[in-house]
Amino acid sequence: MSKLTQSTNEWLLSFTAGRAFFDKKMKNSRDTERLYSMRLFDYCFNVGKNPDELIQLKLEGLQKPNTEKEFAAEDLLENFLRQNTFYRLKDGQKEEVPFTESSKPAMLAAIKSFYDSTRGRSLAKDTGDFLEVPEAKKRTPTVEDCVKLEEAMTTDRDKFLVWFLQSVEVRKGTVEKLKFGDLKPLNDKEVPYWLRVEAKRLKGSGKGKYKKAKHIGFLHYYAVRKLKAYKAELKAKGIAYDDNTPLFVSYKTTTYSKKGNALTNFFTIFVTASEKAFKDEKRFTAHDFRDCIPTVLKNKLKISGNLIKPLSSHVPTGIEAVYEGSNDSENTPDEDLLKTFKQCLPYLIPQTIPQLKTELDEQRQKLAKYEAMRPTLEILLKRVEMLEAQLEKS
Repeated sequence: MSKLTQSTNEWLLSFTAGRAFFDKKMKNSRDTERLYSMRLFDYCFNVGKNPDELIQLKLEGLQKPNTEKEFAAEDLLENFLRQNTFYRLKDGQKEEVPFTESSKPAMLAAIKSFYDSTRGRSLAKDTGDFLEVPEAKKRTPTVEDCVKLEEAMTTDRDKFLVWFLQSVEVRKGTVEKLKFGDLKPLNDKEVPYWLRVEAKRLKGSGKGKYKKAKHIGFLHYYAVRKLKAYKAELKAKGIAYDDNTPLFVSYKTTTYSKKGNALTNFFTIFVTASEKAFKDEKRFTAHDFRDCIPTVLKNKLKISGNLIKPLSSHVPTGIEAVYEGSNDSENTPDEDLLKTFKQCLPYLIPQTIPQLKTELDEQRQKLAKYEAMRPTLEILLKRVEMLEAQLEKS
């Protein structure tokens, strides 16, 4: 295990089983690469075996059925998952950290995936079944949350990122593939831009059941204000851009990206901003923004989101597939999708929230005034009816 002092990726790729894990499970996603390699690293460090030794342990079990070695690999993992703490290597020092109930299923998934990457070496399906998987927390940022996140961001690029994700709701993996040229102008003051992303840049890369997937997105005017500030920032930094430039440009070279290339460290950006904006109360990631529009449709407008799946990159099915995209083309968005999006604007733009509350208060005051007049109106109505009846008799 001497190689554990190297970087996690170098360590992983130095083993045959580690290379197979990377090639089959990790190389298409930077987030998966980072999380899975870190979890496998931690697991190996705690059980005292490297990736090749883990696979060898499973192989020995397969070669000796009906013995205590048959499920030795499964027992090793389950015993580890039953611990309340584990050790992590930090700055060359061994540090004990809590092993929370919410992090154990993630560790189990990573290690199972590791074994699955070597043909014929998968763990027993019931491994780790004793774990109680906590219910996933829904964290959909409100307009107020977006404002606070924007204030916590340190660059105009990241401020634009907040409102872009809230307005367009595209997956993080797709954001990395977007170019400035994807933003198509619309002759609309409220919605100045739209974009149409084809299946190959979406989840599933246009294969199998994802063949007909597409994403239609709209950029509202408030997000466009942030876009203008971001473009000015690029100019100030001396970074030239054109239609082929990544929409979100990395300002520095990191482990996963190079200065001037596509930005990739979304997770770090949002975790840092969340800690600054909300302390320990809330934490948002780029993925959490994908429910902003569906939440408005369901809770505010009482509209089903099933018929507007292109706004979320989802593949329409059944009757939805018949409806979906009927007026869509490469050059113009579906008018119904645009109309539905514009109905959401009062609940997506921060300036409109006080206006809505003011208008609501005014309408409530008018309603209360009319309600107070109801008894008088009823008396007047009865008097009119009585007079009309008397005129008919005379």
